[in-house]
Amino acid sequence: MRDRRLTRRAFLRTGSLAGAALLAAACQPSPAPTAGPTQAKVATSVPPTAEPSAGQPVAIQLWSTAWFPSSIAGRMALVDKFNKEHEGRVKVDYIQGSWGEATTYIQSGVAAGGGIACVIEYEVEGGAQDWYRKGWIKDLRPYMSEEDWALMIEAQWKAREYPDDGAIIANGTVLWEPMQLVLYNPKHLEAASIRPATVTEPWSWAELIENAKLLTLDANGKHLGEDGFDSKQVVQWGFLPRLDSEKVWEWGLRFAQQRMGKPVVRQENGKWGWNLDEKGKQVYALFLSIVQEGVTPSLAIGLSGDSLHEAFASGKASMILRETFGIAIIKDNYPDFELAAMPTPFEKGDKVFYKAGGEGMVLVSTCDHPQEAAQFMFWMMKPENLALYAYGNGMLPANYAALDKEPFASDPTWDIIKDYLARGEVYTTPYNPHLIEFRDTVAAPTLMAVVEGKMSFDEANRVLEEQAATLLNQ
Repeated sequence: MRDRRLTRRAFLRTGSLAGAALLAAACQPSPAPTAGPTQAKVATSVPPTAEPSAGQPVAIQLWSTAWFPSSIAGRMALVDKFNKEHEGRVKVDYIQGSWGEATTYIQSGVAAGGGIACVIEYEVEGGAQDWYRKGWIKDLRPYMSEEDWALMIEAQWKAREYPDDGAIIANGTVLWEPMQLVLYNPKHLEAASIRPATVTEPWSWAELIENAKLLTLDANGKHLGEDGFDSKQVVQWGFLPRLDSEKVWEWGLRFAQQRMGKPVVRQENGKWGWNLDEKGKQVYALFLSIVQEGVTPSLAIGLSGDSLHEAFASGKASMILRETFGIAIIKDNYPDFELAAMPTPFEKGDKVFYKAGGEGMVLVSTCDHPQEAAQFMFWMMKPENLALYAYGNGMLPANYAALDKEPFASDPTWDIIKDYLARGEVYTTPYNPHLIEFRDTVAAPTLMAVVEGKMSFDEANRVLEEQAATLLNQ
């Protein structure tokens, strides 16, 4: 989810209003905790919370990677809420960081012996796991109670486990999967007499492409496939995803895995590999072929998130592919634009096969007050708090019970995500230190070659099978 590293530091005035709205939704009763792990996992007895020294509260800091107004406002509102509830005992200070600076921040701080925040927000896979391997962050197990374990399902804790010693390297805040949506302009679909997909009447990938052709219009109002359509004078594109080196990997894997019901990159007979079956190949190839289909401009190749939103809000694109957090960003930047959401293409009977992981907060190894810092981290995971955190971020909360809290409970868009979870099967994969290298040096450029028409998908798939067998098993 690296596009969130395109940090927006300017905290707009609308952000403070969003924070007030989020706090107003906080006064809701908390449901029973979600079911947690079955085996005993508390590494030590939980140390007591330290009393303030000389009448002063213990001071800790949160270094946040929030990157757009409503996400920043949500974090700030929750820090204020925590401080009020723990007045005189613990006080958290909010520090605005960024995704791109996180590794440098913690590396330099730990090397200097401290002087940095106790708690940092970051990604789990390949991020926090790598930080733990380098000794920059602590194992959370000594600070956890059984109530803390119950705040997230076991598969999500497993995704935050370091394989060598079983350490829990992060809490759970938001998840990256499943949160893909097709956002659409209701006026465009109505004008073309197209009924949006629903969770009960979904579109297949082929249907999405056919409907996108009806929405792709030239300057004379003719659609793609109609006699006289001028492909050089397109004023409205039917479907606009981001086709960059990150998304062809990230999104393509999700769609293929949904059809397959198993991971593409996985171990078989003790060997790592790139393993697409025929259903997975078909979906992946369709996703990468949309430029050649004519419903997406070549400008989609390398398109930024901001440019995608501008094209959508200005009417140049009828449908876009985006994660849930895109809704919050679009509403922040284009408050008068009307949009709606539908599920991504799937076949009836498909499961939503999604990977555990996402993001969390880590406990820095140089922290002087780890117990109080951990207390804050697990307080954040309570449903009534995480609902505000995740909704402000436009992402799925790691504690699913938060979906039954406001603001999620009354927002119909999130009914789509709840359907994903109802049809879902979560999976975890062991940590492979060579996965990032394979993704960045082999998979992404090879898949981009398919998008650009330089290579067929079958050719690309053979390359990925051969290279994965070597690189992932070093």
